[in-house]
Amino acid sequence: MAKAAVESKGISALRRRRTRAVPHGETHEDIYARLKQAIMSASFVPGERLIVARLAKIFGTSPMPIREALRRLVAEQALENNPNRGVEVPTMTPTRLMDLKRVRCEIEGKATEWAATAITPEELQELETVQARMSTMAEKGIARAYLDRNLEFHFTIYRAAKIPLLIPIIESLWMQAGPCLNAMRSTSTLGLGLDHHEAMVEALRRGDGKKAREALQRDISEAADIILESLENAEEPAGPPRSPAAERIERG
Repeated sequence: MAKAAVESKGISALRRRRTRAVPHGETHEDIYARLKQAIMSASFVPGERLIVARLAKIFGTSPMPIREALRRLVAEQALENNPNRGVEVPTMTPTRLMDLKRVRCEIEGKATEWAATAITPEELQELETVQARMSTMAEKGIARAYLDRNLEFHFTIYRAAKIPLLIPIIESLWMQAGPCLNAMRSTSTLGLGLDHHEAMVEALRRGDGKKAREALQRDISEAADIILESLENAEEPAGPPRSPAAERIERG
């Protein structure tokens, strides 16, 4: 997706999910965590500018915790600071996308394999519940919260591995890959990959780490192929990029 096309699509998606004001006492850490979650679940698109005043309005807070959260996310390479445009979501190239795919398949694949030996019945039930919600959303064409549930599904598995050291590493990968997952919100792609989710859940239920890892790797690879095709077919946009989040805030 070309940089010239991104202004604030993600803002309105974030607004739809987060219309409440920040409660008294919510910390800089809370704002950072919520922005990180929004990036990982594709509330913003590659090339989109993140404007402090607009984010402060959405979160119902002062600009200071927003600036601090953006500073941290830039340091973690989830965002970049463009001297001419300010803080924005990095654009994606085919080479970088394929590098991310390979790294994610290895690291997230291993976490999924390890989860097979440690996952609890409660965690399996949680996976089945999230999977059912995603299936319903796909059947009804409900794209708005679909990727939030996808994030929830995957991280339920990664946390089930019971290796806390893995989580920040995987979060870093998702912050880089997440914005491109907007390509999975179209009517033609919504629901793709749910068969791989089913295979993961079944393998985890049997304690078969190898099959669970293979299903996860197929899921990542299929999504990467779709995103790659969207990058290669993208036309030069006529205006600044607009994520699934921008229109609503501009309508007030």
